[in-house]
Amino acid sequence: MSAVLLAETHTQPTSQGGRTLTARRVLDVESGALIENGFVVVEGSRIVAVGAKPDVQVRGEHTDLGDVTLMPGMVDAHVHLTLAGSPLANAHATLLAGFTTVQDLGALDYANVKLRNSIREGRVPGPRVVAAGPWIGRSGATCDFQGIGGKGAEAFRQRVRTAVAEGADVIKVCASGWLTQAALNPEAFEISDDELRSAIDEAHGLKRRVAVHALSEHAISAAVANGADVIVHGGFTSSTTLALMKQRGVYQLLTLFSLKGSGSPAVYEQLQKHLIGAVRDGLPVAFGTDAGVIKHGDNAKEFLELAALGMNSLSVIRTATVHSASAVGLGGEIGVLKAGAVADLIAVEGNPLVDLTALQRVRFVMKDGLIVSR
Repeated sequence: MSAVLLAETHTQPTSQGGRTLTARRVLDVESGALIENGFVVVEGSRIVAVGAKPDVQVRGEHTDLGDVTLMPGMVDAHVHLTLAGSPLANAHATLLAGFTTVQDLGALDYANVKLRNSIREGRVPGPRVVAAGPWIGRSGATCDFQGIGGKGAEAFRQRVRTAVAEGADVIKVCASGWLTQAALNPEAFEISDDELRSAIDEAHGLKRRVAVHALSEHAISAAVANGADVIVHGGFTSSTTLALMKQRGVYQLLTLFSLKGSGSPAVYEQLQKHLIGAVRDGLPVAFGTDAGVIKHGDNAKEFLELAALGMNSLSVIRTATVHSASAVGLGGEIGVLKAGAVADLIAVEGNPLVDLTALQRVRFVMKDGLIVSR
């Protein structure tokens, strides 16, 4: 399979003298500026200049992308590349869909760490992967896949230590069940405060961020109060917890397209109504899809669900660039167009500020300064 995928993905290195990309539109997601007839200059794996004539001069090889919008590669902060099909095919589909970085938040036997290493070493094509290793949850609860759950604070600490020793970049802890339970019981909480606190403290002591699966009001509150860095899935965040998330910069990965297809319409409408108010009040939102539950490569279908919460197009795009870059621990390095940032770039057909479905029509992908699809 890997040989087939490598053959299917055209990789063209940037020449020693650099490469200048031009496009009808260049989107600076930080400022919101849409640069007409813009330029992005790349040298090696980094962006060295962004602008328009005469501010930026062509350097090295010139690649004219035509009537497209050139923008940063997108970031999906919640996927499972080893679920639902071949991990290699899933990684390939994700990259070609314009997601140049993903955070893989759970796999058995550290399969996502192994896939990350294969991609990093250039043996297979795929997005940059920030990997969590296996889920950490309580025995008999939501994330006790094939008996991997544990019980007690020390067991949770040991799971964190093992994950870090095996190469995990981030730790995933499960604190609640799913949407229907969270809607019916705001107090639903699957683990003890001691277990949650122990896992988070151990991870932070080992310089790892922690993403917590939490949908109920109590589970989200406990996760944030105990120092979680990211809240996974759309849920029922209280106003007090929301204020703390804003203060600390704790993002919530809503995974709405996935949740919409997994429960009753009435429960999803309840969640959507809650989130409209939360977003209006400033809930920090980053982009996550739970791909593996939805089809890999369909990640961009999440954007319309975010727009339905009342977010404007630029805010929606920022969830999958600036905000998700921060949510995976790479803020300022990826998800932006500026000198010094990693040269992860995509071009989409149309103008996503006018039509968010343009983000489903990716026509060009560059990762680390290498053209991987055109």
